[in-house]
Amino acid sequence: MTDALTINTKYLLTALMRSGVRHFVVSPGSRNTPIALLLAQLAESEKIALFVDVDERSAAFFALGIAKVTLKPVVVLGTSGTAITEFTSAVAEASVSHIPLIVLSADRPQELQNNGAPQTISQTHLFSHFVKQDLELTLQDNHPDVPEYIAYEVQKLIYQAQIAPRGPIHINLPLRKPLMPDMSDNTPLRVKQLTRTTAPNIVPQKTLEALQNKKILLLCGPNESEDYSELLRSFSEKYHIPVIADVLSRVRYTHTITGIDQFIKADILTDDALPDIVIRFGATPVAGQLLGWLKKHEITTWYVGEDAGNDHSRHASHIVPIAVTNFLEQLTQIQNNSTAQSEFYTVWQTMNQKYQNQLIHNVGELSLIDAIDHFTHDAQSIFVSNSMPIRDMDNFFLGRHTHNIYANRGANGIDGVVSSAMGMAATSQEQRSLLLIGDIALFHDMNGLMMGKQYQLPLDIIVTNNNGGSIFSFLPQAQQQEYFDTLFGTPLGLDLSRIAMLYDLTYEKISTTQGLGDILRQSVVGTRIIEYSSNRQDNYEQHQDFTQMLREHFNE
Repeated sequence: MTDALTINTKYLLTALMRSGVRHFVVSPGSRNTPIALLLAQLAESEKIALFVDVDERSAAFFALGIAKVTLKPVVVLGTSGTAITEFTSAVAEASVSHIPLIVLSADRPQELQNNGAPQTISQTHLFSHFVKQDLELTLQDNHPDVPEYIAYEVQKLIYQAQIAPRGPIHINLPLRKPLMPDMSDNTPLRVKQLTRTTAPNIVPQKTLEALQNKKILLLCGPNESEDYSELLRSFSEKYHIPVIADVLSRVRYTHTITGIDQFIKADILTDDALPDIVIRFGATPVAGQLLGWLKKHEITTWYVGEDAGNDHSRHASHIVPIAVTNFLEQLTQIQNNSTAQSEFYTVWQTMNQKYQNQLIHNVGELSLIDAIDHFTHDAQSIFVSNSMPIRDMDNFFLGRHTHNIYANRGANGIDGVVSSAMGMAATSQEQRSLLLIGDIALFHDMNGLMMGKQYQLPLDIIVTNNNGGSIFSFLPQAQQQEYFDTLFGTPLGLDLSRIAMLYDLTYEKISTTQGLGDILRQSVVGTRIIEYSSNRQDNYEQHQDFTQMLREHFNE
């Protein structure tokens, strides 16, 4: 008689692979033994990547980083008890940023629930509304219908994770001892592939006609799905439509508008820069004042995309639930007023060029962004921490060489940043990736550095070390100097050279940005930490000085 645990687990794993899963991240434990062992065995013959991360919190963010880059479902497997709760932060981020993260959790059987058994908590619906759907499968049920049921239901769930709005799913797997599968089992599997087709998205003709003879501005927010960069670039240049490209849109290059938040702060946008219609793609922009500016000036805003609609400003008046590529391809049908649109395009491009010319005056952490912009390679991937790094990147990074910029901008937390960047690096080992992070965010996820050591991941980690949380210097609580450093500045006095030594990583230190290019050009194996020393108060003043300089330059 075929062992039910073995055959059902194989059906589970095969169904995942048939659904496009190619990356698995495992946090080992006793209860998930059969899944981990059979997965390792499959990895020897199947074209899948298997990573082991002993820290569950890091593992989930590592898987999240892979999924962000590949745009494919990625599995993270954990054992029973509080180990699974460590996945929660990454699951929450996947939920808000629409990432198909697949959680497999081993669990204790029903006879051990709610009676004091160790390593046992209620794992049913553990992630609540953070997951699109959850399912519990009994892998030790030997009924003949069970393998087919598992294969069908798992494929259904993976499909659900990938349709708009995309998001994580959870499969809970109660298991009782004995937990060892039959590693010599060769029973043939008959997993029927579940395929689906979708109808093409069509933009109503009336919608297209409403754009005729209008001054159009495109706003590209963080991109959570398809790559439309080349299509957008040719479309913008051909039809003279300016594009405000968020640094996470993956469409930013030197001709798209950079620094819109600075434009608004410096109050340099004149009436001739006001569009008739803004067409918005992607998630909420990093630029904190942009949506408020659209609302203040009552600019008609259309929100386009398969996940369109989440607008906390409550200003978007027209939702078009269609893939951006399909929308752009059909937008060529409009007969626009080319003269008015060309003049409007010139207004924005002139402002953009004047703004970019001012970046040469940047110093300190601001100049670090320009150095990264210059020294990265074409198509190189960059992960950016939340807090100050992502805001500076949005304001000052022009996209001279790469627009492959990623961040955890769903829930906007600083936890798991190192691990997510490691996941990103694991997807493109033919060239080095880069992480820009502050000292506090690095401290939050130091365990993520272990994956760099274990797998020799080609990642350069640039740490702006200003000994604390510099973003709070820009907030009202900075005026409460008596309590500020204790409660908000939170200096930790980290010695980054010792942190690098702990994880056997290469370490470099720079005090100016001029030396960054030389370091990045050096040949190195594995992960490297590059420390850039800074000062929080100096950083605050340099930001204020830039905004004032911008205001004066545009008012000359």
